[in-house]
Amino acid sequence: MEFAIPSVGAPVYFALFAIALLACGAPLLVLRRDGPARTARNMALAAILILPLMGALGFTMADNELRLDGGKLMLHAAHFYRHERPLAEFDLVRARAGSLDTIPEARLGVRSNGISLPGYAAGRFAGQGGAVFALLTDRSQVVYLPARTGPSLLISVEQPERFLAALRAAQAR
Repeated sequence: MEFAIPSVGAPVYFALFAIALLACGAPLLVLRRDGPARTARNMALAAILILPLMGALGFTMADNELRLDGGKLMLHAAHFYRHERPLAEFDLVRARAGSLDTIPEARLGVRSNGISLPGYAAGRFAGQGGAVFALLTDRSQVVYLPARTGPSLLISVEQPERFLAALRAAQAR
């Protein structure tokens, strides 16, 4: 069974564009020292390196998947992060759905391995109750799944209550 994840919003792409613009424009800081020809060459080299990377990152951030298959919850975030765990490892009695602001135990702390931009977070983070694997594209539609062992999950889902009901039904079988 597959569940829809909300699409990534425009602020994420604006942030990527701003990062790329700053990285490509960084050689302007030494214009006075290096001269215009060398600075232009350095800006071109930065653009050749940075723009494809940012384009690929922007493309992959829209490719997210959440599936429940054979008692296993599978989450794929931005081509870089995969998280597969048996459903039995989660405490669905304590699971919560709603806005990120209404779930205090779902606050993300320091990122240990992941991507964090305005309106998007994917990867491994420290949380209030321990490690958290997160995929956030919409902070108003979030499901928090506390784990009995290992990292808890924090996921944006288009229909959080339906997703939680499906998990509880699958765990009851």
